[in-house]
Amino acid sequence: MFKYQLLKNIRNAGFLFWSLIFPLALMTAMYLSFGGVYNMMNSIDPIKAVVVTEDEGEFATGFQELVRSMADKDADEYYFDLSGNMNLEQAEESIKSGENKVLFVVKDNDIEIYLSNDHTSSAAIVSKAVADSYKNKYEIIREALSRDPKAAMAILEEASDIREYTQPNKGVFSGDPNMYSWYFYSSLVMGIFFNANGGTAIVSELKADVSCEAMRLSASPAKKGKLIVSSFLAYLVIAVVINMIQLVVMRNVFNISLGNDILKLILFVVAANIFSISFGIICGIIFRGTRDNRANKTTAVIMLSVFLSGEMINTLPGNFERICPIVNDINPATIMNMAFYRMALYNADLDFYTNMAKIAAVSLIFIIISAIILRREKYASL
Repeated sequence: MFKYQLLKNIRNAGFLFWSLIFPLALMTAMYLSFGGVYNMMNSIDPIKAVVVTEDEGEFATGFQELVRSMADKDADEYYFDLSGNMNLEQAEESIKSGENKVLFVVKDNDIEIYLSNDHTSSAAIVSKAVADSYKNKYEIIREALSRDPKAAMAILEEASDIREYTQPNKGVFSGDPNMYSWYFYSSLVMGIFFNANGGTAIVSELKADVSCEAMRLSASPAKKGKLIVSSFLAYLVIAVVINMIQLVVMRNVFNISLGNDILKLILFVVAANIFSISFGIICGIIFRGTRDNRANKTTAVIMLSVFLSGEMINTLPGNFERICPIVNDINPATIMNMAFYRMALYNADLDFYTNMAKIAAVSLIFIIISAIILRREKYASL
């Protein structure tokens, strides 16, 4: 029975499209759109820049410290070749002559950026990223300065996100994390979550009031428990293989960091797929209608969950965390996204295993409920 289910799933074009091809197509589109930016960030030459401040407040002082930290030639990576003190008129002349490529003018809690005519695209991207990052974090920095200057300097260092994103993640899966990694991770998670349709298909294949195949199986002497386990394992094996293919492409083609621990990576892939398939079984039991109707309703739930997890707008989870944290706590796609993100980019074992525990606990509950309902279901006539 396991072999039969395995071969049938391999020939299922819809299953392979949504689980394998669609996530890779999204990743390819993102890489073609932003891949040049990644490469540029990772191979950037120091940019000739000058900073002019028109006041001596905390905002201007903090930004000067940030740019100086990114112009430290003793660091492993530095991004600015900073010119000496200039007034605004001198700095503007240096930009016009091409002596400097970027001019930061800091005034009234704002930063204006001027570029030379022959500036590179990397100079424009990096300077805007640095200025925007600093402005977004200034309120936090200002409060920290008033309470704890040492903490403020630590935040200043973190404000230079571009530095962190251009440092390779050493280990088995070495790579160059970047600010768009979340979209690649969430695309992988979306593909995993689409395997819930496999769980919905399992229900359709076992409920005699849904399909003729299920009617024949119900009339056969085969034990339902064995049928459920065989179908579940068949979908799980194919799903794990598909994800491994996607991970290889992400690492070797798109240069996306996948973390340093292979065992954690395998644990995540297996646990997330078990959850997705068991979630699909529950959806197949709850929803009514034909096999296609149940699959369509399950897909709608998946797409809503994926959207709320930040697949299209990566700031959504952060907004929910401030406004209504429970949305993140109960959204399966967000939980899986955060688990993968923490595993790949941060040494946050506790958070990773906490999310894994949530996924495992809910999966176990779904599997127990599904087994009880599907095994005990009887039909008056077939």
